[in-house]
Amino acid sequence: MLVFSLSAEATNQPAPATLQSLDEIHNLVMEHIKQKVDQQIIDPKISIRKLNTQLHLQNCKTPLTLKDRNPNNYTGRMTITVHCGNPFWRVFVPALVDGKKYVVVSTKGILKGAVIKSEHIKRVLFPYKKVPRGSIVNLQTAVGMRTKKNIHANKIIKIKDLQPPYWVFKNQAVSITTYIGSIKVETKGIALKSGVEQQQIPVRNSSSKKVIKGIVIAPNHILIP
Repeated sequence: MLVFSLSAEATNQPAPATLQSLDEIHNLVMEHIKQKVDQQIIDPKISIRKLNTQLHLQNCKTPLTLKDRNPNNYTGRMTITVHCGNPFWRVFVPALVDGKKYVVVSTKGILKGAVIKSEHIKRVLFPYKKVPRGSIVNLQTAVGMRTKKNIHANKIIKIKDLQPPYWVFKNQAVSITTYIGSIKVETKGIALKSGVEQQQIPVRNSSSKKVIKGIVIAPNHILIP
């Protein structure tokens, strides 16, 4: 059902020369949706429910403006509001958008705690409406990350399934290395923050109880520069 809201002035039936072109409204909405889904949807299919030809709108003397109630919705049903400021009127144009999106999928089973390699994943086109929230869309985002759980083959990989490839984990024991001149000193400590390779993190020396900052140089190994 077409729903529209018009002022009394807009519902009068002016001479044809003063009528607003409905095609202009349709084209404006179509262009807006195309720009909206660009880079978001692959092979988009856009259909617009055209306004009733019996609808008589006075020709707008100001540029038409659009309002999209759900700018972050790229598929499904949506309604675009078209406004005219002079004379005032507005119409609601329903649209339906469908398409596909690339997602990252596992090529084989991946064990919990494994570091993702390029041969573990591939990009596959899925119907947009079947893509789960939080799905990874770029291979580079996943490569080098560590899995939080076992991932079966041919499964869409989501952000929540992965974590950075930490070499040190918060509240776990670590070896601490420091140098006093040419003398190498090693002690034990507790990491106060998870860290990846070459990241500086705080650690607590188990002997002195002091908190110091060191660089992650190997799994569970901190260097105090």
